[in-house]
Amino acid sequence: MPYELPPDPSTARRTRIVGWVTFVLAALLVVLVAYFAYVGYEGSRQLTDPPTRTSDCRTPADMGWEYEAINYDVADDETAVSADTSAACAAARATAGTALVGPGDVPLAGWYIPAGNGAEPTGPTVIVAHGWSDSKSGMLERAAILHDTYNLVLFDLRNHGQSGRSPTTQGLREAGDIEAVLDWLETAKGPQQVALLGVSMGGASALNEADDDERIDALVIESTHATLANAAQARIDRAGYPLSLPGSWAVLLGTLMRTGEDVSAADPVQAVGRLDGRPLLLISGELDESIGPTDADDLLAAAEEADVPAELHVCATAGHAGSIEACAEDYPGWVLGFLDRVLAPSG
Repeated sequence: MPYELPPDPSTARRTRIVGWVTFVLAALLVVLVAYFAYVGYEGSRQLTDPPTRTSDCRTPADMGWEYEAINYDVADDETAVSADTSAACAAARATAGTALVGPGDVPLAGWYIPAGNGAEPTGPTVIVAHGWSDSKSGMLERAAILHDTYNLVLFDLRNHGQSGRSPTTQGLREAGDIEAVLDWLETAKGPQQVALLGVSMGGASALNEADDDERIDALVIESTHATLANAAQARIDRAGYPLSLPGSWAVLLGTLMRTGEDVSAADPVQAVGRLDGRPLLLISGELDESIGPTDADDLLAAAEEADVPAELHVCATAGHAGSIEACAEDYPGWVLGFLDRVLAPSG
């Protein structure tokens, strides 16, 4: 009768350890997949659909300026600003018509504001593009700096303000919105020189339109990311979530699934290199936690590498899009000094 050796305790122990390790790794993988799926879903939802259409219903009339409504009935402005609450005000805003549309036939609304110095419509004109979750009303403080010297166009990008609903693409399709506004401006007013001032997403939109639109003579870009991945990573960090770098990739993937567009194709650091020598002013806040910590420097470096005449001003105490308030004494000089050098103001 053969003698059977007893089971080796170490073999059984190794089997149990392998089983537990496999289980833990599988559980960790499930948790990571679930986490990145959540980050990608929520992050892309916020990027493509701002949480509010903004309750700021101010118009150029609140600044004491004459203006022309673009693609909506100006009489509706009086109804909106007389509403008793901000929510009622936003609901009362007239929706854009069909005379001015961006890519995908998205209707766009805007204002044309003549220069305070009485310049002709052919005089230098600045188009102002707002950022994510803002509107043309939020750009009135910047317009106030420019109004005395320059004709102005303020407008709502798609999915914002009075313009039509369509997924936000962080500068990709929005560049086409700026192109539509330029087409309207060229036909209706015929300015000899045009500059773009874009804030945050508006800056990305402006750069992506300027890279192949020679009608744009100069750009002022404020609080704009170098890459959307950097911006997504910064926002994930600010929210206190871990693994922000792979999380930003999940956000970009989620945005691709929502819009069918690779929104990273609109990364400003790429567009800067295609400005063909047109002057660029960059403004950034040292305390900006909505973009990468070196994004402004990266944009400047990309411009210099492409022989684009560029300058950077950093407001040491400003957060995202906050330089106009935090550096109130310097900001007007940065913008007007730049535009006065690169354009030829009338008056």
